Amino acid sequence: MIRKIKNIIKRLLGRGELQYHIDAVSADMISGWACNTASPSKPCTIELKAGDKLLATAQAATLREDLVVAGVGNGCHGFSIQLKMLPFSAEAREAHLFVNGKKVTSSAIVLKNSFTDILGDFASEVEKRMDAMLSIQTERMLREFDYLKNQNLQK
Repeated sequence: MIRKIKNIIKRLLGRGELQYHIDAVSADMISGWACNTASPSKPCTIELKAGDKLLATAQAATLREDLVVAGVGNGCHGFSIQLKMLPFSAEAREAHLFVNGKKVTSSAIVLKNSFTDILGDFASEVEKRMDAMLSIQTERMLREFDYLKNQNLQK
């Protein structure tokens, strides 16, 4: 009886228990499910962050038969985050998964680009050289701009 009253109070205050499971982490995708028992009809917000930077977000709102059978909310609590859509980085990055703002991964998820998997250290070297070329090109354009600006001032 006391437990039922506590659960009702938690639901009224919106402080239910967060239930979740990460089913799979691969080079392409992270999938699982999440449910807030205080408001099971409201989808949980799933975020993938590297440090303070938000890499991806999703709603846990996909219908899953296994959750319906298990009696988890209304069963619409599945999610998947496609990792191919993340910004390119030749270096591996460590990220954490958050459900409704709460960090749920105890150890970091290591994100690697398939490009890096294939080319290894060469991918990092290419990225460094591309950055250097962009820096040189930017510097060159700024010098040309300054030259043209000075030419116009002399007229």
